[in-house]
Amino acid sequence: MAGRDERMKEAAQRLTPFIPQNLRLDIFASLWEEYRDAGKLANELDCKPAVVNKWLKEGKSPNDKYMPRILSLALHSHKVRELLQRDVLEQIGSLLADLDIFPERKAEGDLGRILDVVDGKSRQILWYLWWNRHAEIGELAELTGAETDMEVLSRLRESINTAARRVLGKEIVSFQSSKVDPVTGEKVLFSWWLEEDLLSSKRIGPLVDIFEENDHIIVIGQLPAPVELAREAQVECKNGVLRIRIERIKRSGLRIKGQE
Repeated sequence: MAGRDERMKEAAQRLTPFIPQNLRLDIFASLWEEYRDAGKLANELDCKPAVVNKWLKEGKSPNDKYMPRILSLALHSHKVRELLQRDVLEQIGSLLADLDIFPERKAEGDLGRILDVVDGKSRQILWYLWWNRHAEIGELAELTGAETDMEVLSRLRESINTAARRVLGKEIVSFQSSKVDPVTGEKVLFSWWLEEDLLSSKRIGPLVDIFEENDHIIVIGQLPAPVELAREAQVECKNGVLRIRIERIKRSGLRIKGQE
């Protein structure tokens, strides 16, 4: 057992430099949900409670001194393991692709490629902007559970736009103090916008995301083509598999056989 613990400790130490700042925040937040006591958590991390409180109040991610221990304590969480498997492996794979060590996995459609390489909360922001076209910073903070607007700004600039520059060679979200929505004609003030050319993003295979909230889950997916759907859906869950059936509506108003 001691040998395994030492291996876990060493692995956490080696993995820490590859964990981006926003993912560090997510891992720390997951650990905080378990402890909910700055004193107890500080004791586990061998630091002062003031250090833990500073991370909580300022929304700053733990540094390399404390992150390996935080990671070791949080690894029992299935959520943290999924975050690491998805986000860290994607980041390393993208870096290897940039070095031409192996070709980057391509997806038809620019937005799909970005969704592949950013963290979960950044994906929530992108889906929200895809749905609404634009959003104020407060909306995005509420959406992602961010304690400060600066945390959201960090995701927009350092996670989403950094990934977009690397993959697409351009930024895909931008702040506009005043802009007219070309669809509604509405004048929108002080909001973040998704690039117009990404709103018709296409890709090979399904583009689906699942977000787990406190008391519910949200399933978001891209349809292969514009279609009018009924408001009611049949939802089934069996053996860990979610099945959703929604009837499709013809322009005449007559319904045809549901599409899953």
